[in-house]
Amino acid sequence: LSKEEVQSALLGISNAVANIAPLHLMCSPRDIGVVSEVRSPHTRLPTVYLYDSYPGGIGLAEKAYEIHRRILAASLDLISGCPCADGCPSCVGPTVEVGSEGKKLSIRVLQGLLEVGGESRDGI
Repeated sequence: LSKEEVQSALLGISNAVANIAPLHLMCSPRDIGVVSEVRSPHTRLPTVYLYDSYPGGIGLAEKAYEIHRRILAASLDLISGCPCADGCPSCVGPTVEVGSEGKKLSIRVLQGLLEVGGESRDGI
């Protein structure tokens, strides 16, 4: 993927994760933050960070890390199941933000992430 395509996919995934993660973490959406970087200075890779909104944290990010595959699978289900054509605020965010291919790219990246390690989505 090009840098622009990676950015669109990560923005879409970030928007979906920000909506899905609170359901799995049993918290308010305001309790977490989600940010993406095309090339993180920490990992040197495209990265989506989920963090606690509280100084010092309260363990939400750690819990999210433990169940990240479930959160990613639910995010994929949210995006795939949305009836919009190119993305909307209910799934990946506004098309103006993620681009006209944002929904398709987000689905592609999530499917790839969930297949890493030879595990299927069903085994999550």
